[in-house]
Amino acid sequence: MFYIVAGVAALLFILVIIVFREKPKHPPSRAQSLSYALASPDASYLSSIVRLFKNLNFVLLVITYGLNAGAFYALSTLLNRMVILHYPGEEVNAGRIGLTIVIAGMLGAVISGIWLDRSKTYKPVLCHTNPLL
Repeated sequence: MFYIVAGVAALLFILVIIVFREKPKHPPSRAQSLSYALASPDASYLSSIVRLFKNLNFVLLVITYGLNAGAFYALSTLLNRMVILHYPGEEVNAGRIGLTIVIAGMLGAVISGIWLDRSKTYKPVLCHTNPLL
């Protein structure tokens, strides 16, 4: 069965290499057309990474995402041990607590996204919650 899946994946890979071009003949939008016009042929991957890390907004985004993801992963990794330490035999409830954390995070992201989109208060919320700004 895995040989069949590997064969299909290899066939699709070969077809993608043969059929698809690197760029379309005509840009799909005006923004993409402008992007093609401004792109320099000698731009390297390393120079684009360096340019990204010189952008303060990108650096702040990386830091805040890293703190958020790190806190979530640390809590979810150690949640079972923390619950079992104080409440032995409650593995099922530790799983329920983890599920509640994930669902609350998803609902909070959706609700806050809808609220920010309707109220157009991106900058005040960001400046109020981020002490770096």
